[in-house]
Amino acid sequence: MQVKMGEQIVEAWQVVHDENEIVEDWVQHLFDKQICFWNPKIPDQLRFSLMFGGAARVGDYLIYLGKSDIKVVSEKRFKKEFTKLEAKK
Repeated sequence: MQVKMGEQIVEAWQVVHDENEIVEDWVQHLFDKQICFWNPKIPDQLRFSLMFGGAARVGDYLIYLGKSDIKVVSEKRFKKEFTKLEAKK
């Protein structure tokens, strides 16, 4: 989905642990290239490869700022700082 962050429009995806819910091409690409993967020991945690580092939990948002710039934002912070844009029909 597209969201507004200040004056900038970026892509965002709320982390859900359901492969049928991945509708964003850039998110599918992250999984396909093994940049992110589900933690086998903590099922609700999405881990990132060493290049990106870190983790996200179900309910968090991934913000895609560019090819090698992905930010994890909590749901609470997302609601404060981002505005969802209407999908084009």
